Amino acid sequence: MELVIRPLETTDAANLLALLAQLQQESTTFMVANDLTHLDSDTQADNISYLMSTTNNIVLVLADESTQQLLGLITATAIPGHPTIAEVGVAVLAAYQGNGFAQALIEELLSWALDYSSVTQLILTVQAHNVAAIHIYEKYAFERIADSETLVKNLADESVAAFDMRLMLEK
Repeated sequence: MELVIRPLETTDAANLLALLAQLQQESTTFMVANDLTHLDSDTQADNISYLMSTTNNIVLVLADESTQQLLGLITATAIPGHPTIAEVGVAVLAAYQGNGFAQALIEELLSWALDYSSVTQLILTVQAHNVAAIHIYEKYAFERIADSETLVKNLADESVAAFDMRLMLEK
């Protein structure tokens, strides 16, 4: 099995929906803004086409090169009204965690952000108990935003403490 990190393609639409559904089943820290039951492959392909045509949005995936199965992803999506600020989300299937794939995805995202994007700032929300993720984000110079503590509902419908982190990009 050879794994690669590459930009998401419209032909990945069905595999992306499968990955998102599996991530939601495996994790209470991974959140998807949309209800996946209302998305079909054609709609998702249109969404992918739009996102990948911009300079302030990207989806990178960890994929098995031979089967094209998606095993993880990282997203940067522009915040409405703030086109130079992108919100980051990263997730890797449980079976592939602990192998440095999240870090590799972050490194590829940072390369895109610094060299190709119109983004000047990356932000993310992390659940306070997710110590491993916080450690990784701090390793890449994300800093906690003061007074950003909040409660979020996880997929188990529990309220958990969370806070925001930011990375200012030096271009």
